[in-house]
Amino acid sequence: MSAGVRHNVSFETNNIVLIALGKQSLYSLFKMATVWRSQCAFARFFVGKSGRILNNATDLGIRAVPESLSVKSQTRSYSSYSQSPFVTRIKEQYEFEVAKNPPEWKYVERLLPFDTIPPVTPKESYPSGWIPPKEEARNLPFMIVRTRNHELPIYLGITYRGIRKISKVKRIEGDIWLMNDEIKEYLKNKHQRYVETRVHELGHFIEVKGDYVTCLKEWAHSKGF
Repeated sequence: MSAGVRHNVSFETNNIVLIALGKQSLYSLFKMATVWRSQCAFARFFVGKSGRILNNATDLGIRAVPESLSVKSQTRSYSSYSQSPFVTRIKEQYEFEVAKNPPEWKYVERLLPFDTIPPVTPKESYPSGWIPPKEEARNLPFMIVRTRNHELPIYLGITYRGIRKISKVKRIEGDIWLMNDEIKEYLKNKHQRYVETRVHELGHFIEVKGDYVTCLKEWAHSKGF
């Protein structure tokens, strides 16, 4: 009885092993077939863009050779220096006449940019809110020279993705250290806190830590710059 039980157990074990091996072989065959079909589909898509491939070529396992594809080889005319033609004179398509000092030239001059910025016409007030420099600012021991567009050279630099903000006063002439002391005193009295600055004597500019562009312009206008 025990021998029969052992025989039945071994028979069932063999069946389980055979079933497992069969499943593994079927899975491997199914995986290989899936990979083969995906490769064939990719080959058909890729070759279909540039040539023509037979539908039964991949099914029969035939490798597609360049001779079996009807691909037209095209070469670019100007792909290299050796294949490019010589430069020839371009034929003019329109006939024109060059006129000197025509009366209509004054309308064209209004559209051209100025070679130099013209001086500003003095007025009591300007619509844009621009404030001209004052003559009494020339008597100060320091000076802020305006740009060619008659604007104050005070800018805001933003770095580190908006975390660091540095206000810069450029084009400073005269005693730059005295100007730095007055700027720090003005910002301290207005904001009620200490403001860090850095003086670059060779570069003729002062850097202020933080966004103080509006306050610096107000201070410069109060000094007459």
